Amino acid sequence: MRRTALFRSATVATATLLTLLTFSTGSQAESRMPAAASGVRAQNTLSCTLNTGPGERISFSPAVSSTPRSISASGSAQLNNCSSFNGRQSRIRSGRLTLSGAGRASCARATGIRGSGTITWYSGPHRNGRIVGRSTLRLSSNGSRGYTPLDSFLSGTIVSGLMQGHPFSGVAVPTNDVRQCFGSGVGYVQGRGRLSIG
Repeated sequence: MRRTALFRSATVATATLLTLLTFSTGSQAESRMPAAASGVRAQNTLSCTLNTGPGERISFSPAVSSTPRSISASGSAQLNNCSSFNGRQSRIRSGRLTLSGAGRASCARATGIRGSGTITWYSGPHRNGRIVGRSTLRLSSNGSRGYTPLDSFLSGTIVSGLMQGHPFSGVAVPTNDVRQCFGSGVGYVQGRGRLSIG
């Protein structure tokens, strides 16, 4: 029982750290989105799946462990299957997200998260076609509504470039084994999920 509880705690904590850099999701994560978020889906300017592809990861320095300490993080992820529900960004099909961030973190929680990122948008799937624009992101200091502490970090604003001024939000799920967080520590995380832009 204790081992199962530790695994669940490490999973949530590591996913929280993933938000230092990204907003990755998948079908499993999407099903956890609050009803309020899914209810306004038709109003979203853009919604994409996000996945750390082969060779991609979010790296932590130093590794996240049970002892709280300051860390930095950086990485990249792919945005695919993009849909513009209100039709305003119908030319976008995919994107590439690169991020960097910092905060004070342990396996149990992360505080004082600061982060920024850039998305390069493409007209074709899987980053094919022409570049149709770029967006610069800033994480929100207030967080957002959600079912876990992780979700409170998955929000912010596009501060420049394409869709400037629009808010973004999402949920994230780690896909690699994070149980070693309470032992040797976690030096990186991979994940999947969904990013939506209002």
